[in-house]
Amino acid sequence: MPNRTAPMDAIVADMVSKFDEDLREDFEERAGIIEFEGKLPRAHAECLALLDLLRRHPEVLINAIEGKVVSEDAQS
Repeated sequence: MPNRTAPMDAIVADMVSKFDEDLREDFEERAGIIEFEGKLPRAHAECLALLDLLRRHPEVLINAIEGKVVSEDAQS
């Protein structure tokens, strides 16, 4: 498991902490792309990356609220 830093925003960090490794990697990649391509601060990019991930995988929000860890492989 890679050593990752927590997202800057507390709410984003709480949501992301509930993700499995695949979803976390997806989040990190998207945040990096948004930060670099959009020339945005990292905290803003992380918020947008979380919104994008939830848009593409709405079931993650429900499972995160219920405290379940979700794998993209299990949803396929």
